[in-house]
Amino acid sequence: MFQKNIFLIFMTFLIVEITFSQNAIYTENIDKTLLLTDTFLGFDNQQNQYSIKDNVLSKNSKLINYQYKNVSLGKITRVDFQNPLQIVVFYNDFNTAILLDNQLNETKKIDFNLLSEAVNIDAIALSSQNQLWFFDAISSKIGLYNLTNDSFKWISTTLEHPIKHYNSNYTHFYWLNDKNKFHSISIYGTIETFDRFPEFDTIQLINNEIALYTNDNQLLYYEIANNRSTKIKIAENFVTNFFFADGILAIFTQNEITNYKIILP
Repeated sequence: MFQKNIFLIFMTFLIVEITFSQNAIYTENIDKTLLLTDTFLGFDNQQNQYSIKDNVLSKNSKLINYQYKNVSLGKITRVDFQNPLQIVVFYNDFNTAILLDNQLNETKKIDFNLLSEAVNIDAIALSSQNQLWFFDAISSKIGLYNLTNDSFKWISTTLEHPIKHYNSNYTHFYWLNDKNKFHSISIYGTIETFDRFPEFDTIQLINNEIALYTNDNQLLYYEIANNRSTKIKIAENFVTNFFFADGILAIFTQNEITNYKIILP
């Protein structure tokens, strides 16, 4: 009887281990690079790395390094580099966005304090058709700013809750509100609402299907439609920051970036 119980315990443990292994997402280590910085932001579609040190934005490639600094506008709040030819740098303290070219030269300054209608920008990102997504904290609405004629239009009604985290691509803007509810809006104003997200420490919203987040020193892959989290197996026990794009996961820890290829199930 004793031997039978030991066998059952062993089999139960084995089944749990197999289930956990099958549910885990495995990674393949590509390389490591040294990066002395305060904040690692990520990489663009040309594999240029972006980071901030002492409030200076840096763009690093294998051949050259570019930098941008604007002390008159305070601390950098957000950098959107999904289009490396038109980078958006946002300064929340001065309600101002700066557009940069691929060498981090300033091409346009947008002072939202000068608009005909008062707005207080809490979120901003690059959209399609030479436009910017933005969220206004005064009206609690999402709008599109036209960079060609410096006009804007509202595409949402008043949001019930403020935006806590956000991301975008050219056609959709994604956000989590302060209740951890996930939403997306298209450039035509169509809004989708999804289930409440799990608790997290840091998060990257990829699109309306997946997100990556950390919780209790674990990195997890979240399928939004299925409300399912899967652990991503990496060597690091502690993650300062991470960035995921095009199947490559960059982990930043103590001035070092480790790049992984994610092997999805």
